Amino acid sequence: MPLDNPIHLHPRDMVNVGLDAPPVEFVDLGGYRMAYRQWGRTDQTDAIVLVHGITSSSLSWIRVAPRLARHTRVIAVDLKGHGDSDRPAAGYRLSDQADEVAALVEALGLRNIHLMGHSWGGAISAVLASRSILPIARVVLEDPALAVTGNPEITRNYVNSVGLGRAETEAAVRASAAPGWTEDDIQGKVDAAVKASPKSVQAVFDENGPWNVADDLLRVHVPTLLVRAEVERGGIVAESVLEALQANPLIQVVTIPGADHNIHRGQFDAFMTTVEDFLGRN
Repeated sequence: MPLDNPIHLHPRDMVNVGLDAPPVEFVDLGGYRMAYRQWGRTDQTDAIVLVHGITSSSLSWIRVAPRLARHTRVIAVDLKGHGDSDRPAAGYRLSDQADEVAALVEALGLRNIHLMGHSWGGAISAVLASRSILPIARVVLEDPALAVTGNPEITRNYVNSVGLGRAETEAAVRASAAPGWTEDDIQGKVDAAVKASPKSVQAVFDENGPWNVADDLLRVHVPTLLVRAEVERGGIVAESVLEALQANPLIQVVTIPGADHNIHRGQFDAFMTTVEDFLGRN
């Protein structure tokens, strides 16, 4: 059943100045507060649910969400330890995060959803969609982290990129942003990196260890679009993973030319055209 009153503001939300984004809302999941934002008609029980990557937040979708909201309700989550969600010491397994996204869907009374996840959020979305416990109509995975080896250097880079001061963070984000990023993309990423908890990011890798959820995708029984970046530009979906996914005829793979891992930022137009065609939103 929908919650009677899931909406309240959090003081940390005051950090994201200058962005035209909906206010943060919260749902209490048994003592853990999950933050989220909504675009479009919030009275609809049909919705697109967006799940961000590690060290990002609901503001990762600052351009994607309003575009999709022209047609339907859009909900973007802040995963545990990210954005304005709570930062407990444990509970960062992919299955935990999938449980929490599912609980949000149920708490908001959503009856028909399209699920979209980027990177770490793509792995979480794959796990959730494989369970067939929610009314999921279609799934979009943007360069999902289906197989992670647990490289200590990569882990350190992620952990060390968050929880810093705004000026230092903004300088780093601007230096690494690819062509195609807008000022809103940059400020959304800065806000997410400032707010994310280094201990939470570390816990994602510690609690999951190396993971491979490609087999979960083989159990997904709804049409699924995997939007892939070019590996030579930093894409993380290897050819060997794609070969394994051929066993599920419901999975469609599209590689965006020139795209790096952040497809929805750097190749926004191509990404949106591909996704909207798949969702029937054009």
